[in-house]
Amino acid sequence: MLSVTKFWVWLSTVCEPEAAWRVYRHFGSPETAYFADADDYQAVEGLSAQQIARLEDKSAAFHRVEQILADCDRLGAHISTWQDADYPERLRNIYTPPMVLYFLGKPLRLEEECAVAMAGSRRCSAYGRSMAEKFSHDLTQQGALVVTGMASGCDEAALIGAMRAGGPVAALLPGGVDVPFEDSAYYRQLYRDVASLGTLISTYPPGTDNDHAHFRFRNPVLTGLSVITLCIEAPARSGVLQVAACAQEQQRTVYTIPANLTSASAAGTNALLCGGLALPVLSAEDLLLPYRESYVRLNPIPSAAPNPKTPPKPAAPAPEKREAPSTPEAAKTAAPRAEVPPVAEKKVDSGENSDYIDLRKSRSTFTDDEQAVLLALQSGEKSAEELTAETGVPSSRILAALTLLTLRGHVEELSGARFKTGLRVK
Repeated sequence: MLSVTKFWVWLSTVCEPEAAWRVYRHFGSPETAYFADADDYQAVEGLSAQQIARLEDKSAAFHRVEQILADCDRLGAHISTWQDADYPERLRNIYTPPMVLYFLGKPLRLEEECAVAMAGSRRCSAYGRSMAEKFSHDLTQQGALVVTGMASGCDEAALIGAMRAGGPVAALLPGGVDVPFEDSAYYRQLYRDVASLGTLISTYPPGTDNDHAHFRFRNPVLTGLSVITLCIEAPARSGVLQVAACAQEQQRTVYTIPANLTSASAAGTNALLCGGLALPVLSAEDLLLPYRESYVRLNPIPSAAPNPKTPPKPAAPAPEKREAPSTPEAAKTAAPRAEVPPVAEKKVDSGENSDYIDLRKSRSTFTDDEQAVLLALQSGEKSAEELTAETGVPSSRILAALTLLTLRGHVEELSGARFKTGLRVK
């Protein structure tokens, strides 16, 4: 006897999301749809001949479902279907919610989190990358959950920022949870690091390639999982603007970070501000202020932080219903904000400088594991195995520290999987 989960996986894989929901509404359940015959499928409004053929081919579909379940079991991935109690309640309110979600990593109670969807360009500027990492770090440190993608650029920087703060973090993928966005040793390690500190999420089963066409359905899921959408940086033509449009349709407030008006890489996000489609934000404290009363998991505002003026009350999430919410009117003006000087990223001395960096005074820059790695590399290049033996830090944490230090330019990977640093530390 087929389990209920198998029916949901079957329906979600034989039809595109919109068609799958038409089948569901017609039959009332995926079980009934599975046992229907060809004439019954012909009666479903809006199905193409190709979709009907896939519904009828039960043998091939059943084999595919069995493979998906076996892959999830092998990976340790969790399946959540529309009918399950752990299905994210926020997603039930979007226009075309995913029937099935695949999770790999730590379980997260998304409904209890002040989740912030962060989106930005892959070809971002140095400013955009630094802002993505800084905001993600600060949001995570204050108890928010960053939800982003796994592409290079702003997504990658946001993941690094959240992991620097100790996590957790959630990454929503346009492919399977086991298929890196870019096929490289670095991205495979990044996937493992994210899964160890948070969770990888996909609407597609394991083994699914990352397809650009998948972003059309991924973007509303990204904003639907979150209560806040923060667009970091995007040019005039960018998928980030589609993310903003999805958030507006779902009645989520959209924020963005002001940028240089002459910067082509920020022309799209600057246009959101100019058109009143997004509110400006200057800091993580500024962003989270309107949500603190609703989410007890958020940490108190740091005493050293400036006290920004209360921003306009954000739009509430769409009322719970299965039909598409109407697009809200975009905010035309934003309340004035306190002037907060930009926080410059702490610069560390290179090996060319004569002074050493005192790691005891740099705990906001380097984690304990990163400090251990940097100290061990003072005597020369080493492999990850040698660093594990010398520092006593578990290999998984050594690899995570090496990944972050390499991304930030403090460590260089050499041939033969060996590492060196140009920093002089004590």
